[in-house]
Parts: sequence; C-alpha cells; structure tokens
Amino acid sequence: MSTFNPEIEFEKEVYLPGEEVTGRAWISTNKDFKVKTVEITFAGKTVTAWKSAKKAVETKTNLKGEETYVEMKHEVWAPDDEEHTFPAGDYEWKFSFELPKDCPPSFEGRFGFIRYSVLLHMDIPNAPAKNVERAVTVSPIIDLNGIPEAREPAKVHLDNMVYCCACLPCLPSRGNVVYTLTSPKLGYVSGETVTVAGQIDNQTNKPLRLIEAKLIRKITYREELQGKSKGKKSRNTQNADGFKSKIDNQILETKLERCNVPSRTNTEYAFTFTIPPVVATIRGSRFITVEYFVSIFGDTGMCNRGESASLNILVGNIPVSTGHVSLPSQAFVDGNAAQAWKVDLKPNFISQVPYYGN
Repeated sequence: MSTFNPEIEFEKEVYLPGEEVTGRAWISTNKDFKVKTVEITFAGKTVTAWKSAKKAVETKTNLKGEETYVEMKHEVWAPDDEEHTFPAGDYEWKFSFELPKDCPPSFEGRFGFIRYSVLLHMDIPNAPAKNVERAVTVSPIIDLNGIPEAREPAKVHLDNMVYCCACLPCLPSRGNVVYTLTSPKLGYVSGETVTVAGQIDNQTNKPLRLIEAKLIRKITYREELQGKSKGKKSRNTQNADGFKSKIDNQILETKLERCNVPSRTNTEYAFTFTIPPVVATIRGSRFITVEYFVSIFGDTGMCNRGESASLNILVGNIPVSTGHVSLPSQAFVDGNAAQAWKVDLKPNFISQVPYYGN
C-alpha cells in the first residue's frame, strides 16, 4: 500500500526575531501520482475570531482581524511532462525563511493567535489539494535591562468610591477606600517573584474584612473595523482604544488575607506572586495585546462593591541584572494551546515560552 503523506520538521523548536527558520519537508511514495506543483509557504500572522450569535440557538465563528508580518512562497517541485507525473520515490526539500527583526512573539489564546508556520501545498489535478502545515515558536527578545523604567519602582494611588449596592448605584455611597500599591521594580520575567505592598485607607462607614490580591493577564482581541459599521455594537464586545474588541481577563493566581480594619483607619499589606510560564507582554500587534496586572481589593461586605486597584507590570524574557538575585537558567516550556480553533482554524499548536523556574 502506497503512502502519500508529506511531513515537515524544523531544525529547532524556538527561533528569535531576525533569525532564519530552517528545516525540511519530505514525502515518500512507491507509486506514481498526478501532481501539478509542490509549494512551500512560510507565513507569520495574527488572527482573531470569535462566535457571533445570529439566532438564539445558532452561532458561528467569524474572522475578526488578520495581520500578516511575513509571507514567502517557493515552488519546490514541478512536473517534467504534460501528464503531471509525480514519480514514485523519496523527496526532500530543505527550506530557510528569515524572520522580521520586529515581529511579535508566538501566542495562542482563546479568541486568536500570533502564529508562524510552514505550509506544504500539493496541487493535485481533479482532486482536493494535499496540505500539511506545522507551526514553530518565535520567542521575543525583551531585555528588561534595555528598558530604563523596568528597574525603577512602580507605584499606583487610587481613591475609590464604595457604593451600598453595586446593582443600585443610585443609592448613596458608603465612602471611599484609598489604595496605594508599590513594587520594587516594574519589569519581571516568568519564574520571578513579584512583591506588591502598600496601604489601604478605609474611609467608609463599614469595617474592612478581607483583602483580595490577584495576578491577572489581560488579553485584548481586536476586530478589523475597516469596511464595517462602527455604530453597531455587540454585547459580547467592548470598545478598547477605538477598536471593537473582546477582552479576556485571566486570573493566574488569587490570594486572600482576612483582616479587621475599622472605619476611618488604615492597614498595610504585602503580597507575593511567582509569575508562571506565560508569554511576555505583547504590545506590537494591531489585533492582540497582552498585559499583566496585580490587583488589590478591600472588601467591606456583601453588596458594598467598588473597583479594585491595579498595578500594571511588564513581563519580559531577559531579567533585570541586579547583581544579588540569582534566577535558575532559562528554559522553554509548554505555554497555552489555542482554544477557539479546534474546527475553524488548524493545526492545533502549543507554543513554547521562556521560564526561569524549577
């Protein structure tokens, strides 16, 4: 029985911006086939998509945005006769494609991805084309030593009004909760410990019973608005930076501290989080951005709700050199797999992320 299944492999699993992505594609067959052409394409792009409900019971995934960073195509085989004969035998095609120096990193998310992949396309007469695609990880070079503010202390001050009932904002407020958040520096890497400390000033008429701290990843997926009506709004989208967008706030870790802070008094707090294996901060893509926050919330009781205070931190992949803190060596580990593409966009892919942990 003859096999006719092309395969692709890369020389390594992770590449850096500006490097050449190298590898090979091959196929073996023990009988002749009909093939018009064989092409290898390398592409790097951002794609966003999510389901839009047209009816109560009917949904479908619609492409929302697409941005291409690199796309190169080479014809690696063409027939020698008019019958398009692809003779039996073993075939191997080596490829090499250069990455842009400023391309964003690989990312796989719930409503989109930033993906770099090689596609082998075989055009078969009077039959469906045979396509094999394989993705590879592109890791960013975010050297925190080259970002002056990354080593500087970070601070946020928020004066937040607390209402009697979050669902009835017309009721009078109970007063304010004033937050101060500080961190020794702005920039961190995966595997490093983030310390956020500060003070909560309870200016409400209720005691503060609980302090909640969260490490959050905020992913914003944007929709291409060109040629679409900006006046239309969907309950599943939000406006962010002038785009129609979908925001996915992922809680990476939560910590709670019981307390008793009477009305008109204050308390100090300190929380630490170890950043898990995650992609670095992404700000260089039109359609996907990734940011990280540590949020603090002082709870004054049921129905007494207000906004939390958040400190935006920068996650890179080369740590700030301090001379006295030693991190484990960098390794690449599995990140997240895209969740929205099992049927609509293939292949499934788990990218690698840098991690300074054990």
